[in-house]
Amino acid sequence: MALRVQTEISGDVFILRCDGRIGFEDDCAVLRESVGTMLSGMPKLVVNLEGVEYIDSEGVGMLVGLFVSARNRGGELKLASLHKRVKDVLRRTSLDTIFRVYGSNDEAVAAFSRQIA
Repeated sequence: MALRVQTEISGDVFILRCDGRIGFEDDCAVLRESVGTMLSGMPKLVVNLEGVEYIDSEGVGMLVGLFVSARNRGGELKLASLHKRVKDVLRRTSLDTIFRVYGSNDEAVAAFSRQIA
């Protein structure tokens, strides 16, 4: 199933809800386009991966790229609602020690507020 991305904004946080797979170049392009110019104006990102059952090395690399881009703009990327298979991939690649992972969008958005306080 090709990747579909829905976007929403919660305060100053940009939320991407992904459904499908994150892998092939076309899937990654969909996600990159969704972030596009929003990252420059809103560098706080939550990527909800609840609907993603498959991610390959290209997809993981793209997430890392978004993470770095957000950091370079003074923001951060947090992951929410990971499917077990995606959690396993992050654990096997040791990226679970880099990404902050939350159970829901609300938890991830709230974590941004706690960082400032």
